[in-house]
Formats: sequence, C-alpha cells, structure tokens
Amino acid sequence: MRKILILMIAGLAVLLFSCASPPEQPEQPEQPVDTRAPLPEKELEEAKSLKARVDNYGLSEFAFEEYQQAESSLQDGEEAYSKDNAKAKKALDAAIASYRTVISKAFPLKVDRSKAEVDAIKSSAESIKAQVAMKREYAAAKAKYDEAVAAGDAGEYEQAISLFAEAKTLFQDVYEQTMLKKEEAESEMKSSQDGIKDAEERAKAGDEEMQGGGQ
Repeated sequence: MRKILILMIAGLAVLLFSCASPPEQPEQPEQPVDTRAPLPEKELEEAKSLKARVDNYGLSEFAFEEYQQAESSLQDGEEAYSKDNAKAKKALDAAIASYRTVISKAFPLKVDRSKAEVDAIKSSAESIKAQVAMKREYAAAKAKYDEAVAAGDAGEYEQAISLFAEAKTLFQDVYEQTMLKKEEAESEMKSSQDGIKDAEERAKAGDEEMQGGGQ
C-alpha cells in the first residue's frame, strides 16, 4: 500500500511539473544599427534621377519585371537610409542597376513604336496623294521623319522619340489638310456635275416644249 502511495505522489509531481509554465525568457536587447557608413546621397540621387527618366518616357511597360525590381530596391534603400547606410547603399546600387537595364532594354522598343505610329499616318497621307497636294508641307514632315530615323539608328533614343513626335504632328496636319482639299474638290466637282445635269435637263425640257408648241 505504501509503495502504491509513493508511486501516486511521484506521478502527481510529474504531472504538476509538466503543466507548470516555462520560465519567461529575458528580452534580447536590440542590436545597435551601424551608422558608421556614410549616407549614400549620390546613390539615392542617381536612383531617383533614373526613375524619373524611365517614368517620363513611359518605359516601364517595355521592361516590367526589371522596373518592378528597381522600384522594390529603391524602396528598400529609402527605408534603410540614415538607419543602416551600408544596407541602404547596397539596395540603391541594385536599384540603379535595374533602372539602367530598363533604359537599355526599353528605349529601342519605345523608338520602334514611335516610328510605327508615324509610319501609319505617313502611309495614310501618301494614300490620298498628300505629297502632291501639300508638296512643301509633306517635304517638311518627311525631313523631320528622316531626322528621327537617323537619331534612332545612332542610339540617340530620347532625341529620336521627340523627333518622331514632331513628325507625327506634321504628317497628321498634312493628312487633314489634304483630306480637306480633297473633300472641297469633290464637292465642287459634284456641284459642277449637278449644274451640268440641271442645265441639260432644262435644255431638254425647253426642246420638248418647243417641239410641243410647233405641233
């Protein structure tokens, strides 16, 4: 009996021990941030400058993944800035590299699209003989177009995009002015034809009247 009682007491002790709350762990002190590295001011400025350039020309759609990487790295760099300068610099360097990748990949594609847009309106203008009806204006638009093509071939992408935009405006104006001339000419021709037809009908009516009066 005594042996059984001892075993029960031992079991109860084990149960109580297992249910006891574990001792609280002491709070770990926060690790001090190393701010001995200099502020990456130039890196932040360059990253923001490249971002502005990319956004200004709408290049993100042509290199979306690289752009997202750049944005994420820039955000990380700004968050660590002045708190952990070494970490901030590393993130900003990554952002700069990604933005540069966007620029090198996307600018040629942007130029190709700009050229395609001008080619479309240029073809429309030529289809209605704008080069004849608006010879001087067409020549000016074509000269601007040729400048844009040359700039693109030389890798001067920003200049090419700007010149293509000017050429597009010029060709659009040439197309609209030619269409206006065409519509005016067709209207005059129709009026002339209607006048001739009316005169012929009146002459025919007069002949019939004369013939009827002579009977």
